[in-house]
Amino acid sequence: MKSITKYLGLPFFLTFISLSAHAEAPAEMTAEATPEAAATPEAVSAQSPASAQEEVAASPEPAEPLAAGNVMRSTFTSAVQQREPTDQLASLNNDQGTIFFFSELGDLQGQTVTHRWEYDGKIVAEVPFSVGGSRWRVWSSKSLMPEWTGTWTVSVVNGSGSVISTETFEYQQAPVAAPQEEQASATASPAVTSGVTAASPQ
Repeated sequence: MKSITKYLGLPFFLTFISLSAHAEAPAEMTAEATPEAAATPEAVSAQSPASAQEEVAASPEPAEPLAAGNVMRSTFTSAVQQREPTDQLASLNNDQGTIFFFSELGDLQGQTVTHRWEYDGKIVAEVPFSVGGSRWRVWSSKSLMPEWTGTWTVSVVNGSGSVISTETFEYQQAPVAAPQEEQASATASPAVTSGVTAASPQ
């Protein structure tokens, strides 16, 4: 080495050392790159159960069931005045074409309650009501054709779809008018008024 330095001089020796150091650097960097890649945050988070836990926590909680509620009063009636039934009907003659169904609801606030009218085993009308208080009075009516005689049913259905009350009435054939000569004696008999059989109010 001394002889080489002697003839080539010191600058050549320093240049030789500098070239050797830069040639080894890439090898050292490549060796250290492998463990760094394995330890990246992306690789760790992919194996972590944190994301699955977040999905479970984000699932919505099941809604609370609606209160069943109850029907405090219900009746068929020929009319409703000042939010009260005027009478109570168990049957109606078919010369009368309209009947009302009244019900007073309890503990059904916030729900949609339905009057479901049925005839001959079929649903013929459904009337929904939005209940705004713990005690709520509602009523619906039905126009009837004379030939629709028989048993009619109205069910009160709460917001969950459960039937909480059922009432029935008979739509019956009106009696045939008496002959002219018998009408005088018939007027003294207090039987049916205007084709409506009225029950005694409670």
